[in-house]
Amino acid sequence: MPEKYQHFDLIIIGLGIYGISAARTYLEVHPHHNVAIFEASATVGGVWSAERMYNDFITQTPLGMAEFSDLVLEDVPQDDQYYGFFKARHMTKYLEHYTRSREYAGTTIADRVHFNSPVERLSKHGGRWAVAIEGSKTIYSAPQVIDASGLTSTPHIPNIPGKDAFRSLSLHHKNFGQSDVLRNSRYQDIVVLGGAKSAADVAYAAAKSHKEVTWIIRKSGAGPAAFVPAQGRGPYRNSNESFYNRLTASFLASAFHSENWWTQFLYVTRAGRALWNWIWAGINAGPQKLAKFDRLDGQKNGFANLKPDTPLFWQNDSTGIVQRADFFDTIATQVRVIRQDIHSINEEGLVLDDGTAVAADAIVYCTGWKICHPYLDNETAAQLGLPVHQDYCSPQEVVRWQALDREGEIKTLERFPVLREPPSHRAPTGVLSPFRLYKGMLPPHDHSIIFLGKLMLGNHFRNAEVQALWAVAALDGNVCFPSTEDIDAEIADTVAWCRKRYLSKGELGNWLYFDMVPYTDMLLEQLGLKSHRKTWLKDLLAPCLARDLRGLVNEYKELHQPPRATSRKHRNRRRAHETLLNQSESYSL
Repeated sequence: MPEKYQHFDLIIIGLGIYGISAARTYLEVHPHHNVAIFEASATVGGVWSAERMYNDFITQTPLGMAEFSDLVLEDVPQDDQYYGFFKARHMTKYLEHYTRSREYAGTTIADRVHFNSPVERLSKHGGRWAVAIEGSKTIYSAPQVIDASGLTSTPHIPNIPGKDAFRSLSLHHKNFGQSDVLRNSRYQDIVVLGGAKSAADVAYAAAKSHKEVTWIIRKSGAGPAAFVPAQGRGPYRNSNESFYNRLTASFLASAFHSENWWTQFLYVTRAGRALWNWIWAGINAGPQKLAKFDRLDGQKNGFANLKPDTPLFWQNDSTGIVQRADFFDTIATQVRVIRQDIHSINEEGLVLDDGTAVAADAIVYCTGWKICHPYLDNETAAQLGLPVHQDYCSPQEVVRWQALDREGEIKTLERFPVLREPPSHRAPTGVLSPFRLYKGMLPPHDHSIIFLGKLMLGNHFRNAEVQALWAVAALDGNVCFPSTEDIDAEIADTVAWCRKRYLSKGELGNWLYFDMVPYTDMLLEQLGLKSHRKTWLKDLLAPCLARDLRGLVNEYKELHQPPRATSRKHRNRRRAHETLLNQSESYSL
């Protein structure tokens, strides 16, 4: 039996940028509430934590975007920048300072954190959530939970035959920063597995440390990432600024972009589609021109194997920023790139499907993350709308969602005819159900728990702030929800669109890589907030920067001051919200 219970107004799980933003936003609105934050590691920051740092780890989001709206990230030396992209260790210091400097009712965010406290079990009893921590006999209880654990907590290590027989070092890139792979002369032959940006960073770092590097990307996967230039065009300082503006957003076939005469022209008319094709042909040519995949000095090392399988628009093989002037030169001349499936691993290294043996002193798995919920049982996860093995889904619910998904697919293809003709790609083979969360965050039938950071986007900082504010509004009962039927239909529409828009990557319905601007605009519009918008032409063309969000929390607080709460409409909405929070249904292990 537990020794004691501790009760809180809110529990937050995770202290990456989503957990930090959730804590700051909630406490700005409720400074006297009792908030507990549980972080599995010993440090702040999640992917930006000190535990994951290494010298060649560089952000994919530039200065001006990679920060919170209420604190500018300053004093990054010019030598540590490349078109605004910067060494990630500066982000670590920024987040550490941020959590220490944000104080509410005499207590900072940092002082509310329980470090080294991985959640072992999350369950619901009688309208309250209970959190059990590994190694602790205390149960922590709250009526509301924000799960900000995100998508990058649990490493995915592929089940390759013989991998346990390897006698030297193997590790996931989550632990690369803590290892001595780059410093230790014992590790000379480094094998990097995976095709995404993390693999590129590790391969580059190892090559610059004078290691013999083999980078293996499996044939049966989605292919290598597209690497786009860091430079911007015209008035934009970098490619992120070129991309994250509302004019560019209209060319993305985004389900979150409002329909108007322009999008009708662009996607439905012959002239509009010709313009759309011309624009994307130019965008796709940029990375190809920069990389020069047929360069002579890369032929010996198989540099051409880094050419993406599908055009950039579809994002089927992800995208990375080239944040170093010598990136392609280094990879072409110092890294052997192999596109082949792995047959097995033995004591000495790897054996490929074509029989090639690859010697290794260290294997670094840059193979992504598991979609899992280690502290929720599968039945509860399924009820909350999280991905689970389809065996845990009710057959009746599966049939119901399939019908809704088919309706969503019809609507998607009517709105975006361009999605009817995808490029050739490998069909997904997963057995997980998709995310079924309203607005990518909220379980449709339980509004007492919200999941932040479950979407994959190109800029998580802006998304973290906007999702956190939407989450606080939802927990406060200040979101006007449609009917249950309309919520389910919207969820299905999003899943169906995501699968058509992002192919294999969109299978779980949470891959919104290019959709940060229309998605966050949609959330803020639902909240009735406008302070982030600019005058007409500037609103259309200016990049969406962190400082644009600076007035949102105060705008929200002014909109929901107590005098306004006396209206009949607000009282009715509050009663409906409390009914959902205090429902008798319980979830437990």
